[in-house]
Amino acid sequence: MPYLSHRKIAVRSDKHDVRERHNDKWNIFYQDRRWKKLRHWYITNHPICEDCLFEGRSVPAEHVHHIRPFSEGETLEDKFALLLDPDNLASLCHLCHAKRHKQLNSQN
Repeated sequence: MPYLSHRKIAVRSDKHDVRERHNDKWNIFYQDRRWKKLRHWYITNHPICEDCLFEGRSVPAEHVHHIRPFSEGETLEDKFALLLDPDNLASLCHLCHAKRHKQLNSQN
């Protein structure tokens, strides 16, 4: 039976806890039926990663990304307006989605 150190388990647990707390913060938005419906519609109508397509590659999209983060909204209504604006969305593959978030985080 493989040996697992308690330290590795604790580190994984801490990362999981942080991720859970972050997800809980945005659950009101991502669980909204309007968002789920819009996300399904958008990825169905834009099935190829838009960044890859711009570069001449055809890669299936996995994520629907908010170009302007809805967290920038000052009020709850502003946040939902950004969340549900189809002009604020982009279909992206996993790699391009990660790149966009890395760029966004480096700007802050």
